Amino acid sequence: MSLKWLIFGLIVWLSYQALAKQFIKINDLFGVLKNVINGKNAFNIVLLIGLIFVNWGIEAKKWQILASKIEKITFNAAYQSVLVGLSLGFVTPANLGDYAGKIWQLKSKNKAESLGAILLGNGIQFYVSLIFGEIAYLIIWRNKITIFDQIIFCSIAFLLILGIFIYYFRVKIIENLPKFSWLKPFQNHFEMMVKFNSTEMKRLFVWSSLRYLTFSLQFVLILLIFKVNIHFIDLWAVSCLVFLFKTIIPAINFISDLGVREYTALHFFSLFSVNISAVIMATFCLWFLNVLLPVVFGGLLVLRIKNK
Repeated sequence: MSLKWLIFGLIVWLSYQALAKQFIKINDLFGVLKNVINGKNAFNIVLLIGLIFVNWGIEAKKWQILASKIEKITFNAAYQSVLVGLSLGFVTPANLGDYAGKIWQLKSKNKAESLGAILLGNGIQFYVSLIFGEIAYLIIWRNKITIFDQIIFCSIAFLLILGIFIYYFRVKIIENLPKFSWLKPFQNHFEMMVKFNSTEMKRLFVWSSLRYLTFSLQFVLILLIFKVNIHFIDLWAVSCLVFLFKTIIPAINFISDLGVREYTALHFFSLFSVNISAVIMATFCLWFLNVLLPVVFGGLLVLRIKNK
């Protein structure tokens, strides 16, 4: 019990430190939100809040499908596992706690196999981010993106081709893993890719795409709420590029993750004539609503975890 309270306390403390590092007080944050909450923004605000539950609900559905190869779990159990994983990921380096959180509901003796399922789910979500990021680059190409961005564009194209190659030859690749002694310990995890047939892989790809469209739409909505008035397609494209760099740049913890969001938002919105302060606050508020609040809620679920 004391360990659970220690973890919960750490989650709350780190959440406070995240706010302090951004020089934002809770009262200031709610003050800004109060200024944008009005009748004109009512529809966007209601939709934004509703999509918070949809976002993590889709992730829970993905985990339910992935975990089915180990054991059947309910959607409710999957949802709780996702939130607990989100919270534990905050208090562990490299988001390792996410793995523990997702498998805590499982009763199977072969919980280790679920690590392969989690890696597969993350890999598919990563691939989806690359696809939409590439599309976003094509949309904003006319705005004179830098040489660095062009290099990233070509690199992503290479990764997309590599991903298709791995998918179609995954069986042969896994069969040849024992030839590399340093990969042999991970063979059981990689074999999870073979357990899912083409239909199931397509389902996971569709759910991953739906989740991506959900949180990218959230970003567009909150930018509109903060009166970042550029063309809707451009808003969506920049949102995709922010999520692209959040995906490809390793974040040691959630505070650095927030910094990645802010930096990339500044970089790409500088191509347009917009209020940069509004962009930064919109980015932070989305993180607060879509990540920090679910993390705290997941921390409460940690206290309910029964010892098994």
